[in-house]
Amino acid sequence: MLGHIESITVYIPEQRKSLAEVAPSLGLTPLDVRMFSRFYGLASFPRQPGSLDDLMRPLLEQFVAAHPDLIARIRHVVHAHTLPSIRPFHQTGRALLDESGFADDTHYCSLTMGHCATSLSAVEYACSRLKEGEYALLLVGEKAFHPKVELIDDTTIMGEAACAVLLSRSGDSGKVNARYSEQAGEFSRQKGHESSSESTFATAYFAFISDAMRSALHHFDCSLDSLDWIAPHNVNLSSWQKLADELAIPRTKIFLENVPRYGHCFGADPYLNLAALIRGQQLSPGDNVMLVSVGMGATFSSLLLELPAGNEIPVFCNLKQYPDLRPN
Repeated sequence: MLGHIESITVYIPEQRKSLAEVAPSLGLTPLDVRMFSRFYGLASFPRQPGSLDDLMRPLLEQFVAAHPDLIARIRHVVHAHTLPSIRPFHQTGRALLDESGFADDTHYCSLTMGHCATSLSAVEYACSRLKEGEYALLLVGEKAFHPKVELIDDTTIMGEAACAVLLSRSGDSGKVNARYSEQAGEFSRQKGHESSSESTFATAYFAFISDAMRSALHHFDCSLDSLDWIAPHNVNLSSWQKLADELAIPRTKIFLENVPRYGHCFGADPYLNLAALIRGQQLSPGDNVMLVSVGMGATFSSLLLELPAGNEIPVFCNLKQYPDLRPN
């Protein structure tokens, strides 16, 4: 066992843009818009004016308000992000921790290079550094600040959301039993905007992820039948439906309801989906949930989570309009 997820705090901007509103700046044709809507299931995307700190600050405020007695026991804060650089080089996220009242000796770092899969790999990294009684905080959140970041050609459109995942080495909430990651280094230069003359990750995507998921289940010593839910990255509907059919997984086991709500929110997707499953009361004690994400580069990463009896993972969210993510 790697550790425990003690709580999930979610911040989703109230402001949103529709697919039709983002299409002109992304150079999408009417045919592209129909494809993204009809086949990929994308509809709207949270967007908040301002910087990354303007996205992360209300998340931390919400987290501190929900956990006032635990801040002094958080020894490590890890920001897992998709893009290699998320702030000007002279700035760090440490200033936000100081604003939020974290201790001066709280260790802060960021992890990347797994792209959207980094947020799952980071759980093992953070938990491995904890002593008994200590906590780590995993931060996940990024801005779709430029069309080159906002769009992955013929695949998805990015939304903006942020999560704070409280982790412990031992506890009573969700048990993270194992992690499995796999890489395809031949796509290390893939950016999602390559010319047609170059080998693209899209041509190998389905074989890569289906093989990786089989390998993950073997590593977990877990069968597809024993999985109760898959909480995936929200790249689009059609890719996950195709993978479900390829792997003979019932489509109803893959939580895809957030795809039209938020789009692909970088590394936050699996946690957004896990939070929605919890708040929608779709999980039962003893359920096994596989969190899955794939990042350019290419990296597959997954976690196997078990829900212990009588200890639901608390979820805190700023939004009121969705019943699955209403505040406590």
